[in-house]
Amino acid sequence: MNHSKIIFALLVVSVLVSSVAWGELHIVPTLSLREEYNDNIFLERDEESDFITFIQPSLLIDWNTKLFDLSLDLGLDYEKYLHHSDEDDLRPSSGSQLESIFSLYRDVLFLRIADTYERVPIDDGDKGAVGNQLVNLTDSNRFMVNPYLLFNPLRTLQARFDYKYENIWYQDDDGDDAEYHHYIATLTQELSPRISANLGGGYTQYRPRNASRRGEAGATWLDYEFSEDYDSPMYGGQIDYQLSRVFTLGAAYQDDISASVDEGAQHEQKYSAYLGYSDRSNVKLGLFQSRDEYLETDRRDDSWGMTLNGEILLTNKKGLIWLLSYTDYEEEDLRNYDRYGGRIEFYHQLRLGRLSCGYTYNRSDSNLNDEDYNNNIVFIQLALTR
Repeated sequence: MNHSKIIFALLVVSVLVSSVAWGELHIVPTLSLREEYNDNIFLERDEESDFITFIQPSLLIDWNTKLFDLSLDLGLDYEKYLHHSDEDDLRPSSGSQLESIFSLYRDVLFLRIADTYERVPIDDGDKGAVGNQLVNLTDSNRFMVNPYLLFNPLRTLQARFDYKYENIWYQDDDGDDAEYHHYIATLTQELSPRISANLGGGYTQYRPRNASRRGEAGATWLDYEFSEDYDSPMYGGQIDYQLSRVFTLGAAYQDDISASVDEGAQHEQKYSAYLGYSDRSNVKLGLFQSRDEYLETDRRDDSWGMTLNGEILLTNKKGLIWLLSYTDYEEEDLRNYDRYGGRIEFYHQLRLGRLSCGYTYNRSDSNLNDEDYNNNIVFIQLALTR
C-alpha cells in the first residue's frame, strides 16, 4: 500500500513548523465497535449471509497556530467475518485524512497539503449498496499539494487562483494510477446577505502511469496516442440562497475532466440542486443529473437520482438518523438499473460516546437478471470518545 504519501506529508509539516509555538492543540482518541448481520454480502441473486464484526480505533488531531491549521483523522478498520474468513481485512480507515493549510504571506498566499485514503467504487455502473464493504470497491490514496492566492478586489467579491498537484493510487491491479496538474480560477460573489454565487474555470493535465495513456485534458485539448484530439471547456458554477432562517436552496453545474478507476479519463457534466431545512432537526433533499463520456473507450453513462436524509432529535440525548436514495442509471445498450437504498438509525448519547442500532435496505432492478439483488443489514454500534 502507498502509505508513504501520508508519511511524507507529515514529515513536511513537522519540518515547516518545528520552530513554531504549539498554539491550540486538540487530540481526541476514538474507538468504534460494530456488529452486523448482512443477508447478502456479495450482492448476488443467490444470497450468502454472514455476521461481521467491525473494530475501528482512530485518532483525531486539530492543531491551530498563527501560521497554519492542521487536521489529522487517522484510523484503522478491522473486519472479521464469521463464516467467510477469507474476507477478513485490516486496512487504514476509509476517510483517513491529513488536511493542513499554511499562511505564507499576509493572508494572500496559502499552501494546502492534503492526503486522503478511502474506499471508492471501481465502476459506478456496477453493483453497489449502502453499507456494503466488499463489492465493486477498491482502496485509493489521493495526495495533493495546493498553493493558492486570495484577493478581495471588492468587499463582497473574492478572486481565487489555484494550482493543484494530485497523485492518485489504487489498490486494484487494473486501477489507473495517475497524476493531475490543475490550474483553476474562481470568483465568489456575495449578491446579498442571503445569496452567494461562485463561477470557476480551469485547465487540467491528466497523466496516467500507463505509458500508452499520455495526454492533457482541459480548455484546449486532450490527446491520446490511439485517439483523436478532444476539445473540452472546463467550468462550473454554484449558487446558494438562504430562503429563511431555517431553509436553504442551492444549485450547481460542473463540466470537468476526471479519472475513472480502471477506464482512463472521463468527461463529466453534472447538474445538482438541494433544499435544506436546519433547526432542532435537519432535513435535506438533493437532486442530480449527470453524463460521463469515457475518452479512451466507446462508452457513455447517463444517470439521475435523489437523496433525502435527515436527523430528528427525540430528546436531548436520543435521536433518529435516516436516509432514502434512488438512482436511475443507463450505460448505452449494455447495463441499465434502478437502485434503491434506505437506512434508519436510532442513537442514544452516552457520557463518553454514542450507542446506536439500525437497519439498512438495498435493492437493485437491472436489465441484466444476474445483477438483480436485495440486501438487508441489521447492526448495533458503540462509538467511544475520550
